Amino acid sequence: MANSIQWWTRFAAEVRAAGHGDAPVEVPIRTARDGLGFDCAVLVGNGLGSSGGGQPILVNLDYPHDVVEFIATTYARSCPGHDYILKHSVAMRFIDLPFDVQSTRTFREALQPNGFHEGLTLPLLGSGHGVVRPGFVAMSSTHARPLDDDARLALTLLSNELSGLVDPGAEAEDTAAEFVASIADDTVDVRAGTMDGAVLSVSDLRRLARLTAADGAGRTVLRQRGTDGRWWRVSVAERSGAALIRISRADMFGGLTARELDVVGLVARGWSNEQISEALGISVRTARSHVESALAKVGAPNRTALARVAFEHDLDSLDALRCSVEPS
Repeated sequence: MANSIQWWTRFAAEVRAAGHGDAPVEVPIRTARDGLGFDCAVLVGNGLGSSGGGQPILVNLDYPHDVVEFIATTYARSCPGHDYILKHSVAMRFIDLPFDVQSTRTFREALQPNGFHEGLTLPLLGSGHGVVRPGFVAMSSTHARPLDDDARLALTLLSNELSGLVDPGAEAEDTAAEFVASIADDTVDVRAGTMDGAVLSVSDLRRLARLTAADGAGRTVLRQRGTDGRWWRVSVAERSGAALIRISRADMFGGLTARELDVVGLVARGWSNEQISEALGISVRTARSHVESALAKVGAPNRTALARVAFEHDLDSLDALRCSVEPS
């Protein structure tokens, strides 16, 4: 093995730290790329549905934009080489595939035009529940030297721990996240994903961390609707003096609107219609109407049952949390 035992020990420690959410996932990916002699590397997250579109790109180290988009879409969904690697569940190089890589669309359209001659894909099959397409690490080099067999074996043996990189800090009840950040002293440190297109801004993330700390529960789970109308599950856990925020795709139970969600979050806290009205700046009549609509949509017979449904399905919002922690 070209790399020393000390290098592999350090790499494994970086993988564990990043998988727990205690360090950026970019750190072990960069160590692998540089230490194993590749020019580019990408960490692609889990595919959680069968609809069109690509899998989330969690880390991209120096792949051109068009290439990394190809890897997360066409390569991940329809490349025979990728399918073969997933089937065998081990790290594979070009030379390990039972066909001519140069005949594939991936090589012709993405790799060859950018001067890549060798590469490796490591499937991360232990990377979460509800996964339709597992995440993976892909690395490419402009030289034609394949990774040595010992290093390929070591990566495969570490694949279970490496799977934690696609969803750092996840707990048993968590759904797979597409964005993870740690906030300490108002500093936002992105662990996985990017701020580009994130459902919460940097200021929102800071505020959510402060509200969770002030709330005193140590953990917050709520829903947030993006500008595109899609709903997301946002969880916050306080740990080691920081707030770990994880954001994952989610459906809205009962088809609640954003304002109905605010109201449900306050009903779950035992608030009356009058209190909700004052906190949200709406009339008592409107607050009552939102409560009645929410009761019908989720099939709850009364406010107590609505509160139970809210707890069971994480029906809470940033505005409801704000109102409860920062009363006007």
